[in-house]
Amino acid sequence: MRQAFDLNLSTMDRCLMLLHGPYACGKTHLQGDMLRWAQQRAYGLKESGEVAFLNIKGEDGYASLAAVGLGKVGETVDSVDSYFEAMADYRAKNLVGLAVDSLTAFYSLMLTKHVGAPRYPDPKQDGERAKMLWGQISMGMKDAVQTSRVAAPWVLWVAPYDRSEDPVSGGKGQTPDLPGKLAYGCAGWFDFVGYLTAQTLGPGRVQRKVSFAPTGAVLTRQRIAHAITDDIPIPDDHGGWEAIYNALQAGMPAKKKELV
Repeated sequence: MRQAFDLNLSTMDRCLMLLHGPYACGKTHLQGDMLRWAQQRAYGLKESGEVAFLNIKGEDGYASLAAVGLGKVGETVDSVDSYFEAMADYRAKNLVGLAVDSLTAFYSLMLTKHVGAPRYPDPKQDGERAKMLWGQISMGMKDAVQTSRVAAPWVLWVAPYDRSEDPVSGGKGQTPDLPGKLAYGCAGWFDFVGYLTAQTLGPGRVQRKVSFAPTGAVLTRQRIAHAITDDIPIPDDHGGWEAIYNALQAGMPAKKKELV
C-alpha cells in the first residue's frame, strides 16, 4: 500500500514519547496531566476526547492520578496478548491520548511470554534457544511500542531509570531500566525520549524538569527541526504537559509563505 504525506509540517499533531527518571519524580502524574490535556484539546477540536491509562501489571503506581480527575479510563493488563488486545480496542475507539506505565514492567511480560518466567534467557537453562529468545524479545518490544503509535495521536510511556553501558562507546549513562543493548536501543522506537528529574528545594518545594537536550550522560532523543536545548520546568500540579507541548511546537519549522 502506498500512502502520501506532507513534508512541509509546521505544527506537531502527534508524537510517541518516553520519559525516564528516578522513582517518585512525578512520571505517572505527568502522564495524567497529558491525558487531561488531550481530553480538553480534543473537545476544543470537536473530537471524541476519549483517553486511556494502561497499567502494566507489576507497576501498579497509579494512585498519584487520583487528584487528576480522569475518571474510569484506566485498566491493567497482565500479559503481552492482553496488551495487544487493548491496543486494538484503543485504535477502534479513536483515542486522543494514551499513557502506558511502564516500559520496564512490560519487558517483564515479554520475558514471561517467550521464556515462561520473568527471567533472562540463559544458555544453561534454555540451551541453543537462548540466542533466538533474545532476538524474539527484542523484536517483540519494538513491535509492541510501535503498535501503540497508532492507538492514539499522543502516546506517553514512562520507565524508571538505571545506569547502563553504551554498547558502542563503552561509556556509561542514565537510561531506561532495560538490559543490554535495549537500554540505549529503545530510543529508536520513540519520537522523543526525555529525562525527568525532581529536586527538593525545601519544605513543600520540589523542582521538576524534563530534558531532551543531547548529552552523553543521559539517554535522550528528539525528532524535530530545531533542537530543544533548554530544560523544561514542570509545575507541581497541572500544566507540565502543556509546557512540553509548547517546547515541541517551538521546535517545529516556521510555516513557509506561498510562492507567488
